[in-house]
Amino acid sequence: MTRLVELEPTKFVHFLSDLWTQRNWQTNAQPRGEGRYLVQGQRGDGTKGLMLVLPSVETTVGTGHVKGFVAHAKKRGIDTVVVATQGEFDDSVRGFATNHDVTLLDRDELGETVADEGLEQTVKQYTDGEVFETAEVEFGLPFDLPEPIEEALASLPIAAVRERLAGLTGDGDGGGGGGDDSSGGSLRDRLPSSVDDLKSGSPPSVRVVVVAVLLLVLALGSVAVLGPMVDGLGGSSAGGNGVAVSALSGASTDSADLVARWNARTADSLQVGNQTYAAPEGERFVVVGLNATAASGSPGNLPQSALVFESDGVSYGHQPLSNATGFDNGALFAPGESTHVWTVFAVPTNATTGTVLVQPTNEDTVAFVHDDTVSTDPSGDD
Repeated sequence: MTRLVELEPTKFVHFLSDLWTQRNWQTNAQPRGEGRYLVQGQRGDGTKGLMLVLPSVETTVGTGHVKGFVAHAKKRGIDTVVVATQGEFDDSVRGFATNHDVTLLDRDELGETVADEGLEQTVKQYTDGEVFETAEVEFGLPFDLPEPIEEALASLPIAAVRERLAGLTGDGDGGGGGGDDSSGGSLRDRLPSSVDDLKSGSPPSVRVVVVAVLLLVLALGSVAVLGPMVDGLGGSSAGGNGVAVSALSGASTDSADLVARWNARTADSLQVGNQTYAAPEGERFVVVGLNATAASGSPGNLPQSALVFESDGVSYGHQPLSNATGFDNGALFAPGESTHVWTVFAVPTNATTGTVLVQPTNEDTVAFVHDDTVSTDPSGDD
């Protein structure tokens, strides 16, 4: 069975919200305490959805977790009721769900959905590239390695070999092969991350190939070969990879005080008029452009300070730029008129994902709608 890889709890919630968004739902995800989250959804035809998410992999969901939630959803006239977890469901819950028209989603069901609908890229923005959990196998190497060779293998920096092979085979953005691998994953992704993984977690055919490659590295000389491998990987700009950005709405587009169409990009420096700003050492910029409109008859309120960028559990406020601001209008947005603003965050160079959100202390609620036509150029339109 195809099983979704384990995600960090908040990333699991964001992934489920994205999954509904791709099915034409306007979504709003909110924490509800005790490790629980609610994802609310509404479609243009008025269909309402409500999802209870228990993201911990250690959770065993029983009827006590869901009875009150299901009763609440039915009382509100919710059309689609879902319970999702990275843990397990009791058999009693599965019977209860069948009788009450509740959809249950665990990593097995979600893995099949991702595979059937080709949603791998949606998952990858929340991982290091993994999508499905690799089944663990019990058998070892198909042959015994001589002790000197096994000790030599254990001393090799396998991570560097993985990255070097990625470059040689065209895996990643910098390769010449376009990253296409019809066999179901790159060679680097199928390599073990350590010798212990090689012994216990790889199919025999893969292990034979990997051992052969590593023995070849040994034959050529680990110092001579692996030194250039590491140096040749380049810095943070190698491959041109940016930060995968999402945005978390505080309300649906129908009920929010402000609707913000947004777009984002990653940059090492910014040009604003005649001034160039370099990202602080060890960091890079995430530039977010917004076309915001107040949805009611009165101006909407959204100061730049209310926007934060959350990555790997850390929240970043906007990065001040000397003599430059993307919020010339201050914090007010006219009803019915789209106003363009921009802001910038400085995040660590190793950040791969992040979420734009509005601090709960802000007076007005905001619904985010991604739009790749929104400009992220502080000096004008892209």
